[in-house]
Amino acid sequence: MTKYCVETQILQYCVLKKRPKKKVLSLGFFDSVHIGHREIIAVSSRLAREFDMVPAIYTFDNDFFKALGSDEKLIYTLSERMTVFSEAGIAPENVIVGSPSETVIKMSGGEFLDKMSLFNVGAVVCGADFRFGSGAACGTDDLKAWGAAHGIPVVVVPLKTEWQRKISSRDIREYIGIGEVKLAEHFLARPFFVRGTVEHDRGAGRKNGLPTVNLSVDPRKLLPADGVYYTRVILKDGSVFKGVTNVGSRPTYGVGERALETHIIDFKGDLYGKTLTIEFKDRLRGIFKFESKEALRAQILEDIEKVRGTLDD
Repeated sequence: MTKYCVETQILQYCVLKKRPKKKVLSLGFFDSVHIGHREIIAVSSRLAREFDMVPAIYTFDNDFFKALGSDEKLIYTLSERMTVFSEAGIAPENVIVGSPSETVIKMSGGEFLDKMSLFNVGAVVCGADFRFGSGAACGTDDLKAWGAAHGIPVVVVPLKTEWQRKISSRDIREYIGIGEVKLAEHFLARPFFVRGTVEHDRGAGRKNGLPTVNLSVDPRKLLPADGVYYTRVILKDGSVFKGVTNVGSRPTYGVGERALETHIIDFKGDLYGKTLTIEFKDRLRGIFKFESKEALRAQILEDIEKVRGTLDD
């Protein structure tokens, strides 16, 4: 059974079990769950403890950008966001997932607020830039007015800034897109990660003594810029290994298709069909066409030794 609630139409709330306590609801898409988002969640959790409520989040499913007519990639898929929400202390059953259908996009601010009562809301928390309703016509003043009329406290969290700039998913998406994964980690408060299923590959790495796993990921998911990365590989049982991950083509082998391929250092075993999480720690180098497969192998061995010598943080 799905652990979190997925609505088929906007704000139609289904529950897996009745929860008598009211919710302190954090509003937003929370695409990256960056440190500004985490502050909103932390405020929600503090209010929940103070008023004997439960902290909850309202977010959207993986078609959010598509529904807006955008081809933007997701920093985190819904499944990945659920992991980060859990790390932040939000139980899966307290994550409400909206489907951004055409009906939702056209819903007025008033209609959105009229549906809030379905959530058993005791308080609402959002960022200062939160917008809602068709065309993002409504903002925090409208939300606070609604709260005052219904006896529901609305807490607006000031925008978190660094380097005199608002911390935003847009900037983090750009950092990841150019391979600056260490900078992205700073604003995400954790390593950027990709989760997917191991699929069969060409077996070239196995033939040269450096076996790799190819990860099949959601096509809506953002991947880092092409390059070779120091990564951490987390298996489903929680085991953690260091890895060297190639994102992009494999020109030495004449393969132009973009893929995510990882050599897991000191791992032996069969992972086909298994779910893996790849955390990106640093970019080692770009992708080049080597003069021979032997030269490529020598470079990969050098990459492996460099990663093996890194200190875990």
